[in-house]
Amino acid sequence: MEDVVIIGGGIIGTSTAYFLAKEGRKVKVIERDPTYKQASFPLSLGGFRRQFFQKENILLGKFAKEFIFNLPNVLKTEKNPNPTASMVTNGYLLMFGPEHAEEQYRALENHKACDAGTKNIKGSELSKIFPYINNDGIETATYTDNKTEGWIDPFMFHGALKSKAIELGAEFVKGDIKNISEIKAKTIISAAGCWTKKLLDDIPVVPQKHTVFRVKCPKHYPEMPLTGDLTTGVYWRPEGKEYLAGSPLSVFDAEDLEPAWNDFEELVWPALAKRIPAFEELKLTGGWAGYYDCNKLDNNAVVGKHPKYENVYLASGFTGRGLMQAPGIGRALTELITTGSYQTIDISEFAVERVLDKSARPEPYVL
Repeated sequence: MEDVVIIGGGIIGTSTAYFLAKEGRKVKVIERDPTYKQASFPLSLGGFRRQFFQKENILLGKFAKEFIFNLPNVLKTEKNPNPTASMVTNGYLLMFGPEHAEEQYRALENHKACDAGTKNIKGSELSKIFPYINNDGIETATYTDNKTEGWIDPFMFHGALKSKAIELGAEFVKGDIKNISEIKAKTIISAAGCWTKKLLDDIPVVPQKHTVFRVKCPKHYPEMPLTGDLTTGVYWRPEGKEYLAGSPLSVFDAEDLEPAWNDFEELVWPALAKRIPAFEELKLTGGWAGYYDCNKLDNNAVVGKHPKYENVYLASGFTGRGLMQAPGIGRALTELITTGSYQTIDISEFAVERVLDKSARPEPYVL
């Protein structure tokens, strides 16, 4: 019988394999597509932030920052002594309209309680810091200007985690698991992401397709933070000499990853041009679509032991936050499995029982 088997070798499964292997557990990771062509992490914008509403998400974001900044030390291997994730620390800027202002002020109390290091900016003062932004309709905003938020290369981060996990003894194999009962192991972890429901049909995690557009503009702002306009749901960041911009619309249970091209002219471009007048001159140069493993109950992760099984654990439903929460979730699951409880960040609120009982605890800051 195997010691630990992880179903899913994406960013969550790989991070968990790393932390468990570090504790001396014998880990086997089963991944159905080692090219990760449709996995969530490589098709994301790679952002990492602490700007959330729920305290657990803020604290997971804090640990992600610590882990990513220390990546060259913790993930170096004999084969790769200088690992990198091509980190860009331009920060995060989230902007809110009057309808979300009160909720945001409550979130700021959680930011302070968790020492998130974020700053609150009045909408009327936004253009003083970012002169290229039109602040019409913005009541308040949060920002980090201390180079501790930004984005990374998702594939490089995953590769560094995987290489270190393998050096520590983890094994990665190709396989398509159709049923939990196929696995004979002391501990089974489902990190199947969008396809969780195929293994555990009582978990409300489904694929949610999002489209990202690549655009070019004569005016370039290389220091621009990863920006989310919560009045429209559109978000964007620089990418080399271009920009990436995400559509606010999504499609549940989509069977293909064809981008929603119409969203660009109908939604994304007008929203960008309204907020940044220079973006009137945007030109679409490309795009792609990727899946969020969406928890339809409340947009929060589902993590912990499944009460219907003796040895099955779950980590899914990150709804676009898997990359930035992977270090904290991998560490937390390892603590739960090896000691029986969470030792650092208490994420008991993400327990499987929550979704089985339909006890929603929404995270509103989803981009």
